[in-house]
Amino acid sequence: MAIEYDLIVIGNTSAGIHAAISAARLKARVALVEQDISEQKSISCYREVSQISQYLNRANQLGFYEPVNLKTLQWSRVKKWAGAIASNLQELNSPAVLSSLGIEFIAASGEFVRKPQPGFLVNGRLLRSRSYLITTHQTFSLPNIEGLNSVSYLTPDTAFQSLPSALVIIGNDEIAVELAQIFTRLGSQVTLIVPDFLPKVDREAAFLIQSQLEAEGVQVLSGMPVTQVKQIQSKKWVQVGNQAIEANEILLATEAQPNLERLNLEAMDIRSPVQINTKLQATNPKIYLSNTPYEAEIAVKNALFFPCFKVNNRLTLKLIFSSPELAWIGLTEAQATQKYGKDIFILKQYFKTLEKAQIQSELTGFCKVIVRQNGTVLGAHIVGAQASELITTMALAMQKKMKISAIGSLPFSEHNQLEILRNIASDFQHQKLKHNRRLQNLLEKFFKWQRNRK
Repeated sequence: MAIEYDLIVIGNTSAGIHAAISAARLKARVALVEQDISEQKSISCYREVSQISQYLNRANQLGFYEPVNLKTLQWSRVKKWAGAIASNLQELNSPAVLSSLGIEFIAASGEFVRKPQPGFLVNGRLLRSRSYLITTHQTFSLPNIEGLNSVSYLTPDTAFQSLPSALVIIGNDEIAVELAQIFTRLGSQVTLIVPDFLPKVDREAAFLIQSQLEAEGVQVLSGMPVTQVKQIQSKKWVQVGNQAIEANEILLATEAQPNLERLNLEAMDIRSPVQINTKLQATNPKIYLSNTPYEAEIAVKNALFFPCFKVNNRLTLKLIFSSPELAWIGLTEAQATQKYGKDIFILKQYFKTLEKAQIQSELTGFCKVIVRQNGTVLGAHIVGAQASELITTMALAMQKKMKISAIGSLPFSEHNQLEILRNIASDFQHQKLKHNRRLQNLLEKFFKWQRNRK
């Protein structure tokens, strides 16, 4: 049996669609298998609603409106609007659109098989390809908590079915932080229980985000395990340490994992847990896995051509869409200190120093950039308004190996958040001079000579 495809993408996710389109544009023969239909909705719509409530409250401070009464929020209309947005986005990548790009869309699920020949079996049809890319929807692991199996709970996929008055979120992932802020801004009383608050994030940035959540009314409990959950009549109870917390709903926002259970990877000699290398290959080099469009781009190039492209985790953007936003890339201050010792500068500027931040009352946050003394950028950590956009400038600069002084010379426009990067570069020049006594003395003598000239 001849090989039909250059690439089969398994999973109709954003990463899968991106991969299929990229491969088709390279004139490869591509099939996209839907695999599993997920009811997962983007939380972006509900985040926007929660942000609007904040904007309206600010408008009230300026004398435009009465204070927002969240009790009047019509949740059914919010869900209808969010559903319409999701439908519009799905139409942009509908099977008809994908087919017009040369992609064979297969609306079914399948599994790998070893016989009669190795391939991917879908509804009795054996699909064979030079390479396979798995981009399935993610599932959330269930924590080992007594009583959890006897109590109904929500996950990020089903979080917005209703708007509970009291909500307990149990999680260890960034999405738990986002959901906690969204629900508390929509009027829910939220308790967030985490083993450690954002342990992979710069400590100063994590502390600021936690402080912001607590200032908005979220009760954050960290370092105390959940030992039991149970339901008494219409209420749910969560036991944390010596506290018993009452809630209408429990939301599990634990670490997400690719849904690989029904793929029968053993037929391709891949054992669980699945391991992938920096080229995104599994132990069977014909099988690739990716979770993001960035990874999918690398996997496609490796799968279609020669597997020589690698994921650079140091240049991978990380984002938390809280308010203020948190974005980072590269090394943290602790990691840089451990690796380079005293050969680093910590540059930090606060958003409250910017005119635009003052006008828009978005004063919370800072930009921290870690550089070596020669100006090489090791990492950037931004917590503040538009951090997700600002970090792309730093990511591009790091990818192009630009020094911090070169970033400062970029033609930034005035009166926007990008000014903070120019201020960071200026701070670097100041610190360089501060640590160079010889240059300071030389400059003092030069200007003294200039003043004494006739």
